Amino acid sequence: MSEDGIPEGTITRDEVAELACLFDRYEFAFDPRSLAAREAESDFEERIRTLFAERVQPRYTSISFAAFHCRIKSLCRAYLRINAA
Repeated sequence: MSEDGIPEGTITRDEVAELACLFDRYEFAFDPRSLAAREAESDFEERIRTLFAERVQPRYTSISFAAFHCRIKSLCRAYLRINAA
């Protein structure tokens, strides 16, 4: 288990960066109802569901989708804080 609470090898740094970009585009959108923000949120949610279904659920039955979803959002916030320009 890695320090971030997600089993090692479950999600890569590149995937966190990709998810953080999508998260940023909808969470901090000037107009959260804009088409771009809604599409980014939809893409983010779909990507998380796919990661959970393919990598977490089959191997780590004790981890719920809600817990995984929350942890991914926390990782995205941390990534954006660290990599803010």
